[in-house]
Formats: sequence, structure tokens, C-alpha cells
Amino acid sequence: MLIAIGAGMVTAFHVGKLPPALPLVRDELDISLVVGGWVVSIFAATGMCLGLVAGSFADRVGHRRIVVTGLIALAIGSFAGSFAPDGVTLLITRFIEGIGFLAVGVAAPSLIVAAARGPNRGLALGMWSCYMPASMALMLIVSPPILAAYDWRVLWQGAAVVSLIWCVVVAFAPMAPRPTGPGTQTSFGENVRMTLSRPGPWLLALTFPLYTSQWMALMVWLPTFLVEERSAGIGSAAGLTALVVAVNIIGNLTSGWLMRSGARHWALIATASTVMGLSAAGIFSSGVPDELRFILCLIFSGVGGMLPAAVLGGAPVMAPTQAQVGTVNGLIMQGSNLGQFLGPPVAALAVATTGSWGAAGVVMVGCFAVAIGLALAIRHIETRLSTRH
Repeated sequence: MLIAIGAGMVTAFHVGKLPPALPLVRDELDISLVVGGWVVSIFAATGMCLGLVAGSFADRVGHRRIVVTGLIALAIGSFAGSFAPDGVTLLITRFIEGIGFLAVGVAAPSLIVAAARGPNRGLALGMWSCYMPASMALMLIVSPPILAAYDWRVLWQGAAVVSLIWCVVVAFAPMAPRPTGPGTQTSFGENVRMTLSRPGPWLLALTFPLYTSQWMALMVWLPTFLVEERSAGIGSAAGLTALVVAVNIIGNLTSGWLMRSGARHWALIATASTVMGLSAAGIFSSGVPDELRFILCLIFSGVGGMLPAAVLGGAPVMAPTQAQVGTVNGLIMQGSNLGQFLGPPVAALAVATTGSWGAAGVVMVGCFAVAIGLALAIRHIETRLSTRH
């Protein structure tokens, strides 16, 4: 389980390495703001389009093989990107990295599900959901001194080396056997058909973008909001944002522990969504003191972190059989990346249209309202499944 979680953290290094380095990359390669935006969003675009396909392929071929292949793709893309002479070449290499990121993201949770037993499965998937905020926070701390001493190309090469090292670890580590039983010999197309025919996977996949759109919008625009609206320094804004990112881990782990204790997935989703919506309304309200505003940011990210763990923990429950867990994770990842792709620009559009940051809070409250409806639908299915078993 720890090796699979480590693979997720290594992949997230390739996400977290870009934001601190982007100003240097744009300056050296002379790329436009538009190309720079695509360099940032290519991971989300890849996952948004190919998540279900990647998950079904992993279920058919084998999850360890897909994780190893994904880490190799990350290493190749990152190393090739370190020699990119222009923005187009860098964008191509980021697409290769995005394929690797997607491969690990859909396959590693299935390795965890195979290794975990009983109530420990929820806790393990809660730990898995920490990989993104933990790696992003770590890269926000590690990247600046590397960039100051060397340049962004060295950072790319370092991420490639780490990916290759972890590739070897995954390839030779003892792993739980692939699942056997009903559904284990289904074809690629049958995995997709079985998954899409169930309402549970759809509900989980629709819930996740409501979370990621809010969380990514806040993480992307919080530094800008602090600098432009609250007159914070750039260094202070970056440090405060890193702290907000890091507390997300607390929610991930708390949700895993609660699932281990028997908490229902729908209840965790509803609780996290409610707290995020109410906190967002205060964060972007003009009359809130700055100290309380930052506390609300911490609450938003910390309690909100319960949702991804609950959604990912629901994948084995909602999957037609254990052999389709990767396919369900792929569908969930498509939803997650859809939220990451749309969240920041939709929030920015709302602010630009109204001229007020309060509009971003309105958008997030709307996401909360829809998420509550989905949580109640998940409750119905979860209750039916628990009665059946």
C-alpha cells in the first residue's frame, strides 16, 4: 500500500514542479500566456478525455504493469522536457507526462484495494487521497531553492530520476495478486459497459468535479486575491497558500479513519460539501476580517479533504465487481480532471463579469448545493447495497 501511495506522490511531483517554475519557463522559452496555460492544464485535459479508457485498460492488462509504464512515461516526458527548445516541444513532453500521470492515477488505487482488507481499505484509500496535496506542498517548498541554485531544467531532470527509481521499486516489490472471480476475464469493452451501466460510478464521477473545481479555483486564485485585494506580499501569499494546500491532508486522513470506523461515504461527501460551500461564502465576502478569512480557507481545504477520500473509497463499493475498480477509478478521474480544468477559469469569468470576488463564492456555493443532491442519491444506493450484503 505504501509503495502504491508513493507512486502517486511521485506522479504529483510532476504537477507541483510547474507552478513555481512557470515564470522562468515562459521567460526562457518565450512562450505566450495561452501556451503557458495549456502547459499547466494539459494534465487535466488528458485525464478528462482518457480516464475511463485508461482505467479499463488497467483492469484488463494488470495494474502493476500500468503503474510501471506510467512512471516510465513520466520519466521520459520530464527528461525530454528538460531539453525543450520551445513551448510546443515542452507541451508535447507534458502530454507524455500527462499520460503517465493518468496511468498511475487509475491503476495505483486498485493495487491498494487488492492489498487492503476489511475496514482498513477505507483508511488506505484515505491515505492514497493525500498524494496530491502532500506532493504539491512539498514541491512548493523544495522547488524555489533548486530554481535559485540551478534552473527549471534541473528540476525536470530530478523529477525524471525520482520516477525511474520508484518505477524499479514498484516493478520488484511484492504485491497482492490480481483479483479472481466473477468479471475478472471480461474484455476491455465489457469493463466499460458494466461500469457505465451502474448509477453508482456515475454519481461518484459527478461528485468529484464539484470538489476539484472549487479546490483548484481557490488554490490557483488565492495568491492573486491576497496580493490584489488584501495587499499581501508575493512571498507571504505563496506561503499562506502552501499551508492551505497542506491542511487538505488532514481531511484526507480523517475521512479514511472515519470510513475505517464505519462512516458512510455519502455522509462524508455531504459534510465536506456543506463546509466548503459555507466557508467559500465567507472567504470571498468583503466584510470578513482577514484573520477569519484565512481560518475559513484552512477549514475549506481541511474539511473539504474528506470528500476525495470518500469518493475514492466508494469506488470498490460501487464497482460491478472488484475487477472493474480500475475502470471506476478512471471514470472518477475523468470527473476530477474536468473540475480541475474548468474550476479556475469559471471562477475567473465570474469575477471578471461582475467585478467582484464575491462572485467566486457564489459559484462555489452553487457547487455545494449540487453536491448535496448527489450525496443523497449516493445514500440511496449505498443503503441498498448494505441491505443486500
